[in-house]
Amino acid sequence: MFIGRKKELADLENLYAQDSFKLFVIYGRAGIGKTKLLEEFCKNKNAIFFTASQEESSRANLNRFSGQVLKHFNDEEHEPFLFWRSALSYIKDKQEDSRIVIVIDDFSVLAERDAAFLSVLKNSIEQDLKDSKILMILSSANVKFVERFILDSRSELFDSISGSMHLSNFLKEETVKELKSEAVKSSRGVENAKILKFSADEVLLREGETNVNMFKIISGRALCYFNYGTDEEYLLGSLNEGSSFGEYSLLTGEPGIYTVVAYSDILVLRISGNDFQKFIEMNASNSVKIMANMAKMLNVMKFNIDMLRDEFKKSDNFSSEEKASLINTIKSYRSSGTPTNVNAEN
Repeated sequence: MFIGRKKELADLENLYAQDSFKLFVIYGRAGIGKTKLLEEFCKNKNAIFFTASQEESSRANLNRFSGQVLKHFNDEEHEPFLFWRSALSYIKDKQEDSRIVIVIDDFSVLAERDAAFLSVLKNSIEQDLKDSKILMILSSANVKFVERFILDSRSELFDSISGSMHLSNFLKEETVKELKSEAVKSSRGVENAKILKFSADEVLLREGETNVNMFKIISGRALCYFNYGTDEEYLLGSLNEGSSFGEYSLLTGEPGIYTVVAYSDILVLRISGNDFQKFIEMNASNSVKIMANMAKMLNVMKFNIDMLRDEFKKSDNFSSEEKASLINTIKSYRSSGTPTNVNAEN
């Protein structure tokens, strides 16, 4: 579901309609919605969408970009590109006079990995791309980097940039109204459902406290922790749009077994205990998601227990206090059940 950002999308569409080479920069803190905005913009367009990886070397990122480019043009015989300029020049030659969008998400990672990347990009634009119909969009969560090394008038790329967009808080008033409308549709039959808004780093649910509500994320992202705020803090995973939490305490009457913290500004739908059964009956897909994520997290918890057991077996040199701590941790996993709807892949 994509809601809001109408002005931002309109600005990008206007840029796309100009049908000449453009270099555009989008930046804003992590979790603000840059990638979703660009994915929505690229729908039904001739586009290559590449996300740089912090975990990979400059060469590995270029190899992966090469793979996406060659796949886009169904070119199975061409060798991977040895240089970024070669890859971009290839795109220009293949497209000729047709419009194409090239998105490089988290591009600042490439510049951090390779000090010459910005110079290479500048030369590629000036010597190859400026007469093309390519719309190149650079996106980054590193606000300081963009403002210092890209948008500053002394930067290498400054004269090549057609415009920039600094994404701010997504949850503006008109967007909240749209999200609330969508939430009403997804909670039909539940009269007392309520929309709550939380800011980044705010605690939504706390371990050890009894909870009588279920929450479903409408927009934004949260993180799920075990032993939050202690020396034994453990990140269980992330909770994304459509995920729910709070069912364990609601259904068992026991204190919560994990803490949920907003990663970004977030909207959640709160379902009270009295309405929970009706909500499930009227919205069957939610119960399926809850069960699927519970099964996923059972595997995550089993993995954690197995790791702790292995560590305990190797603990001959541990003190009695350290052994006791390990035993208590294992017991807590056994007795606590499993937090629901955590994305085990993150």
